[in-house]
Amino acid sequence: MTTQLTKKPIEVTERDTAVLRKDVPESTRLRLWAKAAGRCVLCATYLLDAADWSWHAIPHGQIAHIVGAGSGKESPRGDSALAADERADEENLMLLCYSCHKRIDDKAYRDQYTVQFLTAKKLLHEKRVRQVTDFATLRPTSVVTVSADVRGTRAPISLPQVAEALRHDGYTGMGEDTRNGAFTIHLPGNDNDGWAWDAHRSEIDRFAARIAEAVTAGDVESLSVFALAPIPSLVYLGSKLDDKTETRLFARKRTDEVTAWAWSHGDGNVPAFDTVMCAGDSNEAAILVELSAPVREERLPDGLRNLPRVTITPRGQPPRPDLLGSRAALELFALAWRDALARIESELPIVRVLHLVAAVPAPAAITMGRHRMRAAQPNIVVYQLRTEAYEAAMEVGE
Repeated sequence: MTTQLTKKPIEVTERDTAVLRKDVPESTRLRLWAKAAGRCVLCATYLLDAADWSWHAIPHGQIAHIVGAGSGKESPRGDSALAADERADEENLMLLCYSCHKRIDDKAYRDQYTVQFLTAKKLLHEKRVRQVTDFATLRPTSVVTVSADVRGTRAPISLPQVAEALRHDGYTGMGEDTRNGAFTIHLPGNDNDGWAWDAHRSEIDRFAARIAEAVTAGDVESLSVFALAPIPSLVYLGSKLDDKTETRLFARKRTDEVTAWAWSHGDGNVPAFDTVMCAGDSNEAAILVELSAPVREERLPDGLRNLPRVTITPRGQPPRPDLLGSRAALELFALAWRDALARIESELPIVRVLHLVAAVPAPAAITMGRHRMRAAQPNIVVYQLRTEAYEAAMEVGE
């Protein structure tokens, strides 16, 4: 007798693949509010000045899902392969006002508010926020400090004073705030040492090479220069500064206050400048610039006294140390200097060497070097006052 066994079918429990809502972390909520600038992504309503509460809302603003929070039939745009964690990610969330949130989830409008449409609107809104809020209160700048012994006395530069001058002009470049770096140059020796000028030239050349590398790499957008050094070294420094890079020069007032390097925001007494030219037939000429003090004739070397001469002086007032008290005054001097060089090219066309004797503040000396057109205008031999006479110190030319 054969007994037949009947097999019972194996029951397979259907797997629940529904995606359930996951809470959005508070850190993600804060980022969404910040990236949307507190405005509804769709209608731009400002969401920070009222209080509209619901069970899942932040006051007057709500975090909405692009792909639905869950995968149920009632979940707007819930049909997606995204897992619960991914649906709670910042990329799938947007900040909306109550009305817009209600509308995009309404069954009557779901076909209009697709995942693609909402994603595009979110990215566009956040991009616009980044663009229109790109107004740094303090712009970063690369700080250049140049110091040297002037007539045997060390001329240190106070970093707190530098920081205050930058803040005063709307820049930052000190301590942890800097992003482009700082360049510190101390020129060795003093102007009584015969070897000092060559040493200054070498230090400035090394600095110029570093700046050129940084500019080429895009690490430097602007330079802010604070310099206390002999006039010949400053003119040479100016000749090495790239005139295509934004460069701001600062002047130190004769005070120990924290604002010693800060320019006056008011134009104040902005001087005009006169240029007087005495022609001649030599291929060399003397150019005298009297801003801080007069250049006394008896201090000039004998070889300069009979050369064609160009003299730049303030109009209607005597030279004085604080003559260039504002950026406007410095800019007018720069214009007068460029005009003088242009006149020399036109009226003294055979001149190949200019002998520069200048009593000027540091920014004016740097300006003179910056505005000489390389390979087009005469070389400039710069003189330094030693005891009671001017002596040739450095030559600027390429």
